[in-house]
Amino acid sequence: MFYEVKVKVTRTMENGTEKEVNEHYILDGCTLFAEAEEKMSEFVAADNVEYDVFSIVRSKVIEIINEKKEDEPFYKATVTETFVDESGKEKEQKYYMLVCAKDVREANVIMEQHLSQGLNDMTLDGIVKTKILDLLK
Repeated sequence: MFYEVKVKVTRTMENGTEKEVNEHYILDGCTLFAEAEEKMSEFVAADNVEYDVFSIVRSKVIEIINEKKEDEPFYKATVTETFVDESGKEKEQKYYMLVCAKDVREANVIMEQHLSQGLNDMTLDGIVKTKILDLLK
């Protein structure tokens, strides 16, 4: 299960001034909110900065497609699976996946390749850039 965590951190800017900034992370491997908060606190405390974990939510992301690269952002892909339920009606289920790419075009290519490997009838509905800075495991 993934958790999305937002933390307010005091960072030193390039001009030497200190500023409070909001940072957004996604955490993997936590089963409880308390674990997510503890993992986030340990991560931020290592920088010796003032911080406040102000939001922890269970993420609707079901899969992270590739590893995070230093200078590339995460994009959130909306994927729709079409299936037939027990009563014979066609249904759609939306899923969200994260992909790390240099731009939306590359994210689209990576997602199309990923979806072409599957057995399910899934279509890519959209891709948007996220504010997620990193994945913590």
